[in-house]
Amino acid sequence: MKTWPALVLTVALASPARGQSQAPANVDELQRKLNQAMGQIQMLTAAVEELRAEVARMKKNQPAADAARNAGSPNQEQAVIGEVPKEVSSGAGVVDRILGPELGTDERGNFLDARPELFIQTRYSAAPIDGSAAAFDPNFRLSRIEARWAGRIAPRLGAGMEIQFQEAIEGHPEGLVNDAFIEYYASKHSTIRAGQFIKPFGFDIQQSSSVRESPERGIFAGYFFPGQRDRGIMLFGSLDALAPGPFKNLEYFVGVFNGNRFFNDNNRQANTIVRLRKIFDRQHFAVGASMQLGKQILPPGMTGNDNERLFGFDTQYAIGRFGLRAEIVGGNMPSTQVGIQPEFFPAFRPGAHSVGGAAVVSYRITGTNNVYARYDQFNHDPVTGKNVRAVNFGYFRYVGQLSRISIDYQFKNRTSFNDDAVNGRLQVTWGLLLSRQPHVASQGTAGLD
Repeated sequence: MKTWPALVLTVALASPARGQSQAPANVDELQRKLNQAMGQIQMLTAAVEELRAEVARMKKNQPAADAARNAGSPNQEQAVIGEVPKEVSSGAGVVDRILGPELGTDERGNFLDARPELFIQTRYSAAPIDGSAAAFDPNFRLSRIEARWAGRIAPRLGAGMEIQFQEAIEGHPEGLVNDAFIEYYASKHSTIRAGQFIKPFGFDIQQSSSVRESPERGIFAGYFFPGQRDRGIMLFGSLDALAPGPFKNLEYFVGVFNGNRFFNDNNRQANTIVRLRKIFDRQHFAVGASMQLGKQILPPGMTGNDNERLFGFDTQYAIGRFGLRAEIVGGNMPSTQVGIQPEFFPAFRPGAHSVGGAAVVSYRITGTNNVYARYDQFNHDPVTGKNVRAVNFGYFRYVGQLSRISIDYQFKNRTSFNDDAVNGRLQVTWGLLLSRQPHVASQGTAGLD
């Protein structure tokens, strides 16, 4: 392919060269053809480089392409209930689901087009815990209705947008927009993202609801990070380029956000979040540490410590059919609930602290059937000042390649007053994810709530 431009140039120059001795006036014509041939060489060189990059990308995504070929269309025999791709039936499916190797990645690997990713999740909730009758009634609900567009729109530019329609149905239209961001690919290992997006704190905050075992995130998530999103700017990527050894698979996230209980800044000070995460591929192990430093507003007439400092530690490990995951987050007690107007927690006191954590163990029975157990605790609830504990036992099954159904039963000592809608004992959930990319049930779409 490299020789063809040279042949074109030779042919383009041959005829004028022969005529030069006969007609010197043809020098200008010869120069024009020379310039034209040089332009063709530049275009062909650019095309060759683009093809090389495309071939490299296709080789990198070959496993996903193989999964797509094996999957076929929904009308083919492979889409019958109970069948999943080979990747899900192997141990790699457990590793991907537990470790979340693509957690917090950018969108440069996808092309932004008009087709969105769709996430639909319907749920039946029953058996409310004692004392929660006023806030919870047994019912059917649409817990998620989301559409997402995200991907690369230029060699160094990407964007993402996600709309969650269930907020409007439930009477909270202010929460309609989940994500709206632009990102710039500064290098192969670094990305700058600005707009509204998920905070890079811990594992549970960033994990998609389409792959999470339990119906909702840990109790601490709703108190410390309601909605999981904020507005700001972030630099993130990997440190692979620094050294091939200790910095391999070491990811970093540094962001500055409004840092309040909703999206609009209400204290004129930004919060800073720093996160590091290291993945050990061969050991199927990952560990991360997160920190948020900032300020929060105090109730009228109250003075004292207004810090909003949080520290978190998370770890994930997979071995055979087992998966283990744990996370703990603690720091200053949040002063306000999520809302456009500040609503202060009754038990909040300046300088008070809260801490929460969750631990999950899951076991893959077969390629489609899984069971799990989770322990979840939050100390010093800012509403009552008491501790909340919950234990979940559940089962989930992949239905084809696009959906998952789960049954969860919860033991909880008292209600939680965050944005966690699960204050019932029984939750039956059916979710469907229609992705632009071939969907593997063990993986999720990181951006979807």
